[in-house]
Amino acid sequence: MRVNIEYLKKFINIDTDKLKMKDLLASIGLEVSELITCNGKDIFDVEITPNRPDWLSHYGIARDIHSKLQELKFSTLKFPEVHLDKQNEDFLINIEDINDCPRYTGCIVRDIKVNESSKEVKELIESFGLRPINNIVDISNLVLMTIGQPIHIFDLDKIYGNEINVRRALNGESLELLDGQKISLNNEFLVICDEKKPVAIAGIMGGEYSGITFETRNIFIESAYFNPIIIRRGARKLGIKTEASYRFERGADVLVTQKAISFVLEMIKKVQKQELNITYYNDVFKKEFKPIFIELSKDYPSTYTGIEIKDSVSEQILRNLGFKLENKGDKWIVEIPSYRVDIFNKQDLVEEIIRIYGYDKLSSKLPLCVNENLRTNNERDLINKIRNHLTSIGFNEVINYIFHSYEENKLFSDRENFLEIKNPIGRDFSVLRNSLIPGLLKNSALNFNSSIKRVSLFEFGKRFYIKNEKIREEDILSLSASGIYIEPNWKEQIEKDFDFYIFQSLFSTMLKKIHVKFKLEKDHFPHLLDECSYLVKIDEHEIGYIGSLKKEIIDFYKIDKPVFVVEVQLSKISKYIKEDSFKMWNKFPFSKRDFSFLIDKNIDYYELESVMEKLKPAIMEKYELFDLYEGNKIPASKVSFSMAFYYRSKKRTLTSDEINDTHIKFTEKLIKKLDLIQR
Repeated sequence: MRVNIEYLKKFINIDTDKLKMKDLLASIGLEVSELITCNGKDIFDVEITPNRPDWLSHYGIARDIHSKLQELKFSTLKFPEVHLDKQNEDFLINIEDINDCPRYTGCIVRDIKVNESSKEVKELIESFGLRPINNIVDISNLVLMTIGQPIHIFDLDKIYGNEINVRRALNGESLELLDGQKISLNNEFLVICDEKKPVAIAGIMGGEYSGITFETRNIFIESAYFNPIIIRRGARKLGIKTEASYRFERGADVLVTQKAISFVLEMIKKVQKQELNITYYNDVFKKEFKPIFIELSKDYPSTYTGIEIKDSVSEQILRNLGFKLENKGDKWIVEIPSYRVDIFNKQDLVEEIIRIYGYDKLSSKLPLCVNENLRTNNERDLINKIRNHLTSIGFNEVINYIFHSYEENKLFSDRENFLEIKNPIGRDFSVLRNSLIPGLLKNSALNFNSSIKRVSLFEFGKRFYIKNEKIREEDILSLSASGIYIEPNWKEQIEKDFDFYIFQSLFSTMLKKIHVKFKLEKDHFPHLLDECSYLVKIDEHEIGYIGSLKKEIIDFYKIDKPVFVVEVQLSKISKYIKEDSFKMWNKFPFSKRDFSFLIDKNIDYYELESVMEKLKPAIMEKYELFDLYEGNKIPASKVSFSMAFYYRSKKRTLTSDEINDTHIKFTEKLIKKLDLIQR
């Protein structure tokens, strides 16, 4: 909406520059999107929120400015009362459905002269972004921009018969609008009709035939309230946005129709410079208007905002905004004015108070409260950390349905404790999933079919099963990886596929990110290869499994590459999350000692690692496997390991003798425990 600053000052005696005015409007909630100059006048293009139709007028904006700056003089509009005999002329106003049009006020004025408006009025109309037409139409637009009530004026002599009908359009009816376009109508549109045909689309635009011209002598003035939903739908369907529809679709003031007519008549009287020949006036208002009353405790504004607001301040702000207050001791009974269609409860009233009082006065501190039920959601924090880490190392998150086929569930469990759906939408969605892996495999197959060479995915979700005749559900994280891990490039023509060790190391970095130590233990799972099937444990507690899928499973999903998967319970991991903390770097040097040995093939690395963890001395910082060898000169039942052990103290530099002595004692224990052969 365009706001003419000079015209605004007719209602509020504010004297400030345009920049301060812009800040003032912003402080009461009005966003100035553009400053325009029109005929030498400063014009603000203001963004009006959909819930504030009372701001779609200069008078409404002036009222809010006065509430903010009470020291300024606010000129209240006074509308002259019109006392008329409705029987002076045989004319009818008929409303088909009062829900479509709760109120319709109409007036006939005869023997007028239509001329051009004065230069001042033309410039004022242009400053509003409107086109001057003639002195009668310009008055309707001036009333619209002043008090926000749309007015439509018809050439009475072009209305057939002696009646106005407000009804739904009939299928097949048409109308040529004021802008020249001819439209087809149906029952979705509300129209204003004479005895034969539509003459206007209610609340949107009038028809070309009944418009005011310089030959017009008799007029019918319409001031009405139309159902906002019907106007909104009609304007949207037509692709038309007018100043009238812009207001009606937000909810106009149902009680202002008579005042608007009085305002129009007063202005026409001034331009005609004579008494008006008003021969008909009627106000059809069959649907009773019931104002909203809200009980507001006097201490509630302070309680709700967390700052002290005096009762007198709250009362004055509400009264200045047009609310009526009845004092009831420690509370008010507040009557909501008809133009405030956005106010429904006491919280809305407090928002009005603080909006005018000043958001800058609100305290930025957290409220003091005791909530026994308030708990930190560790699992949500865990999910966010894991999601951020996995996406950073090349995994993509997916979201799948929780329904699977019976066959898919059977692939991932040797127990048929499945939850069946009573009314499944299809055979492939007949049971609740017992694993998230099938969804990842479907996603993988789809990506491979689209020529994607690397597919690494993860999903958070629930799996379901029956245990002890009760339905169970668990929050799960599942990962899968398959295809190329490293692609060849212009410099190095090296291509490397995912293998279990790469996949396991990526999973390991995820747990390290949340400061959780884990270990793997050989175990059997029906869907994993026996040689690559492990339990994932934290502090001897099982949290899930990791391994490589069997060929019959990846064949079932038509994947021709090995697929590595892991599935863990989030609730169990969340118990072991440690807070991020600063760890001082060790300024003392480390020393490395190598150790090569033969170990039985039946002992896997994770068993070796478990023993080393139990035996390692305090000054051993870490260890790593750097070579593995089988074959020539190595017994068939053995494998050769070469490992590096790093020793370092946090307090001082270790001597070579200390390190050698510690290393020898450690390796002797290791040899004895696992029956190793030192090389």
